[in-house]
Amino acid sequence: MYDPHHPTDPVSETAIASDKPAPAGNRAKSKERNRLKILESAATLFRERGFEAATLRDIARAAGLSTGALFANFADKNEIFLTVLESENTRVIRTMRDALDEKLDLVSRLHTQLMRGYEATQHNARIVLSAFVMKWSQGQTPVNQVGQMSDLIRFVLLDTLKAAQARNEVPQSVNVECASEVLEDLCLANLRRAYQGSDDSGAFDMVRLAKSLNAQIALVVAGLKAA
Repeated sequence: MYDPHHPTDPVSETAIASDKPAPAGNRAKSKERNRLKILESAATLFRERGFEAATLRDIARAAGLSTGALFANFADKNEIFLTVLESENTRVIRTMRDALDEKLDLVSRLHTQLMRGYEATQHNARIVLSAFVMKWSQGQTPVNQVGQMSDLIRFVLLDTLKAAQARNEVPQSVNVECASEVLEDLCLANLRRAYQGSDDSGAFDMVRLAKSLNAQIALVVAGLKAA
């Protein structure tokens, strides 16, 4: 049983199994396996507890490694978190881009992309929200990485709006860059509100979220068409 008050971490069996160095190829493979274990355990703990509450010792324990193994792969907890976040960014943005359906009207097109993004990140909301807390309140150095998801969401929506403008679905004179910023802000505000109303597992009321989002997008698109 893990004792958080125990002063030292256990030394892994692998570390004491032999004094003979492993071949370079095997060491590289072992290091990569350890890195993946660390990221998997960290993602689980960040998802359950958020950034602050997940300690390095907890991450090492969940991965079945010593804290020394963590520092052999990552400089600190921030680097682990940002690596997990980068993977989350990639997955969510790919999902949103894949959800683009040009057969739908513009409101439905944007709604579908954002809802697929919410579905993809639903159980990782604590990771995403922890990232923005880091950016806003702690003044961390890698703020560009922390805010990357927000930027990428805006770029996805801007691409959709530019394509709609090229097809004359909205006037050529309107500022679609500004509209993409409004939709980006709505996306993150909705995520925060949905998480605040979520159950213990972090599950959202997706039906309620979908209704609110549809009304919000409809207002933005109506404003573009009327401009």
